[in-house]
Amino acid sequence: MKTEMSLKDGLKKLFPMIISEKQLFLGGLLFMVLTTVGRLFDPIVIAHIIDVSVPKQDIKDMFLWGFVFAGVILVSGFMSYLQIMWMAKLGVKIITKLKFKLFNHLMFLPVSWFDKTPVGELISRVESDCERVKDLFSQFSVTMIGNILFFVGMLVILLYKDWKITLFLFIPMTCVLCLSIIIIRYLTKYYKKSRELNAVITGRLTEYIQGISIVQLFNQQKRVIDYIDEKSKEKQQIDTKASFIEYGAWGVNDFLIQTVFIIIIVLLLSPKILNESVTIGTLIIFIQYSVRLVWPIIQISENLNQFQRAFVSLRRVFGLLEEKTEDLFETQAEMKVPTFNEEIEFSNVWFKYKSSDDKSKEEWVLKDVSFKIRKGSRVALVGASGSGKTTTVSLLCRFYDIQKGQILVDGVDINSFKLSDWRRKIGLVLQDIILFPGNLLENIRIYNDDISEKNVLDSIDTVHANQLFERMDKNLYSEIRERGQNLSMGERQLLSFARAVSFNPEIVIMDEATASIDAKTESLIQKSMSKLLSDKTALIVAHRLASVIDCDEILLFDNGQIIARGSHNQLLQSSSEYKKLVELQFLKNTESNTGV
Repeated sequence: MKTEMSLKDGLKKLFPMIISEKQLFLGGLLFMVLTTVGRLFDPIVIAHIIDVSVPKQDIKDMFLWGFVFAGVILVSGFMSYLQIMWMAKLGVKIITKLKFKLFNHLMFLPVSWFDKTPVGELISRVESDCERVKDLFSQFSVTMIGNILFFVGMLVILLYKDWKITLFLFIPMTCVLCLSIIIIRYLTKYYKKSRELNAVITGRLTEYIQGISIVQLFNQQKRVIDYIDEKSKEKQQIDTKASFIEYGAWGVNDFLIQTVFIIIIVLLLSPKILNESVTIGTLIIFIQYSVRLVWPIIQISENLNQFQRAFVSLRRVFGLLEEKTEDLFETQAEMKVPTFNEEIEFSNVWFKYKSSDDKSKEEWVLKDVSFKIRKGSRVALVGASGSGKTTTVSLLCRFYDIQKGQILVDGVDINSFKLSDWRRKIGLVLQDIILFPGNLLENIRIYNDDISEKNVLDSIDTVHANQLFERMDKNLYSEIRERGQNLSMGERQLLSFARAVSFNPEIVIMDEATASIDAKTESLIQKSMSKLLSDKTALIVAHRLASVIDCDEILLFDNGQIIARGSHNQLLQSSSEYKKLVELQFLKNTESNTGV
């Protein structure tokens, strides 16, 4: 079980990124120190004018120190601008690196992880949480470190002026600090819940917007709006309550403590001013600093408060980075280069998607599945939905790891192969075609520039997608809209076939590849199948038995097991289940053709 990341661990992980931009970091700290010195200096200048220039009636000295005061204000303001700019640049650079690292990590997480993680939540982590973390290096870091330096500087000057009165002021300062710690700890749970709700809302919004046509078709706009409104109001209530507690506490604290500070200072310094042991300038310094002394404490508390929010986001980001990736590019010496010269064997394979503590309730998707695929052969997997066909091909692609048994290629366990090399041997054609925003060329070769345009054109010709290509004005750079909305289902499927051909795999896996296309497109694909699968090994998952009649072997799945195997003619003779399946499809096709 994972333990939550501590603040120390989080900062330790961020430290290498900060060091990589040490010039910006050190420059920002330098400007921060100079800004703090300027803020500390102006009450001292005023005290000098009151204590020295005015009693001596030295106009020249008064103007001189007046110009010094103006100069300090201007320089301090300019240094403050520079520190904000430098720290902002630092934040942007570090978060850009962090986002790249996060996205790079996502690309190598296993499919099983994405199965249980909503897309919207990922967007929230990559964008929203990273932007919150960025503030650690810009807004929060500037004000927090600056306030600490300012507070320490004021204490040093006050202790130098009158250490007894300064020590007396520690009593209300301690009260402020304790109150701040209590408020911060109390508010942390609200910030955590707020970030969780933000991820939920972002996730649902992503899903609803992607499926807006379905929402509108079934007139479910109101239900969708009500759900988002409900979650948004829940988040609003949490944020409102947190803000009320936070700003209410700081407001009362600010008013009471500042008043208490000034009363204490006046009561303690007035007798000393009367007996001339303390100057009026010292009183001015104490009053000026007492007013300013409370603000750094409150702002440091607020910064810690904001830091807590940012740390919640930091924890979520690094929690994602701690997810185990696929060993896609293993470099261990024991990893083998995959070779496929004879056969692939599923040997007593058992698989389940979810583990259960109660072994009696384990739901095995595949149960003791064994079969062989000879090189150059065509093997079909048929059966009812949920019988284990797609799971079988997913295991061959190593999207998931099996719990029992082995998958062997020429007698070698598939897990001993370098994953990236093994997947290069596979071309996958799915029923649900994934298309990306971009042009036709990018979608066929999946951004792989090693595949030439001629290769892509040949692939289009091989799968008889010429009509699609002509509709695109024979332009490989024609834009494909998001999710291929400007293509028909048949055109998308042909594009998916062209993608598989262009990569020239040794093994072609077709998972319900013709299930959602019209008869005309299926006819085109059937014509190209012999050419497409020439010198290839094919594993075909199909509901339409007409597309697998010519396969070398057909495996009939039922409830995670192979209940019959053989050629089409053999199964008609030996398997009543297969014969019934054929008759049902034949009857359905007959009814369709006669318009019944």
